[in-house]
Amino acid sequence: MRQLLILIQLCVSINVFAQVDTTTNLSDKEKIFGLSKFWSEAKYNFVYFDRTKINWDSAFAAFIPKVLTTKNTWDYYLVLKQFAALLKDGHTDIMEPGSLYNASRYKFSDIEWINDHFYITNIDIRDRAKVPLGSEVLTVNDTPVINYVKNNIIPYISASTQQQLRNEASWQMFYGTDTSQKWRLKLITPHGKYITYDAYFHTYPRTWVKPLPDWKRTAFKKIDDIGYFQINTFADTGIINDFKKILPQLRNCKGVILDIRNNGGGNSAIAAEILKYFTNEKTIVGSTWKTREDLGAFKAWGKFLTGNNTDSLSDFDKKCLLVYRGDYWYQGDTMEFENNIEESKILTPLIVLIGNNTASAAEDFLIMLAGLKNRATTIGQLTFGSTGQPLIFDLPGGGSARVCAKKDTYPNGKEFVGYGIKPDILVQQNINDIIEGKDTELEAVIKEIKHEIK
Repeated sequence: MRQLLILIQLCVSINVFAQVDTTTNLSDKEKIFGLSKFWSEAKYNFVYFDRTKINWDSAFAAFIPKVLTTKNTWDYYLVLKQFAALLKDGHTDIMEPGSLYNASRYKFSDIEWINDHFYITNIDIRDRAKVPLGSEVLTVNDTPVINYVKNNIIPYISASTQQQLRNEASWQMFYGTDTSQKWRLKLITPHGKYITYDAYFHTYPRTWVKPLPDWKRTAFKKIDDIGYFQINTFADTGIINDFKKILPQLRNCKGVILDIRNNGGGNSAIAAEILKYFTNEKTIVGSTWKTREDLGAFKAWGKFLTGNNTDSLSDFDKKCLLVYRGDYWYQGDTMEFENNIEESKILTPLIVLIGNNTASAAEDFLIMLAGLKNRATTIGQLTFGSTGQPLIFDLPGGGSARVCAKKDTYPNGKEFVGYGIKPDILVQQNINDIIEGKDTELEAVIKEIKHEIK
């Protein structure tokens, strides 16, 4: 579901700059309605209050004066983002109106946050002589960079995991709303030289030192006698046709690599359709799910049971009390997909490349894969750690919001939302490899699959 953010990060090449509107303001009535709309939808539908451990009603009351004092729509949406971020979920967030989003996305560089260090890994070509790639950011406006990020960036990010929080904080570090905005940076170059640099909010199209790749839903190539298939989304049924076109080549390979590192999700059924070709199992089993139920009359009865010892209550009264507490659940089924592929299967060694941007339905794919014991090896980084069905609704001023209304787990109840899925083989990130464009994860995969082929 977060694929949109990733796509914008990779592909944006806007030729016309639009100044952020900092004058238009909403009425107090609209501001209160938007805040209360998000609060109420989350109160009755959000499925991870056990993880946030906050008093949602008290938080709502505290944010009323905050939204009322905002001077424009941009600031209003920043406050809403801060409110949503309290829920710490990657499928629960606020999206500002499109005009505001697009106009605020000009920045001078890309940043990677690695082991609490912030490195410049790509930069506008106009600045490369001043700031060498690989330079580490030490301070921003005379504030240690880690403190700057924690105080100015992180409070507005809705994230389920530390890896998601880290990556999105890096992407958003130098976004701006004002063409006169300046960040005074202190850096240390890869050669150990300390430099200062004033970074401004860019008002022109960027030309990156390391060109951004063109996004494609899939890509295929052969690496010696190994088939490499990159799947960047599960949101397009055309992926299945892409896969079928390369099947003859995959069948002639000694091993297959599926790269879903930048797959932000989509439809789990599409993910299952691909997996069917790699197993003889008759049924592919995915995650199990549940969602909260709100039953008015039961909630009313539960109000009078709050002081009782739950052990002494009847099953009916326990249900009433759980409904009152907002902790009564509808238990959904476990996702199952019939393997109806009659063609011969690809049973050669299979390795799946995963990373921090492997999210939502792509993580569902990994749950299904885990159910096929020892069928594949996973290599790379922890996944995004967020899936579920978001409830989407409009907000005043042209923005929108999402609230995660479905809780997914492994079939045995093991949770991965809030943690991410750990690969079988974890590949450590190296800033020098990133700067040089060296794909250490893919190299590790090739080494492993050649070992498995022998």
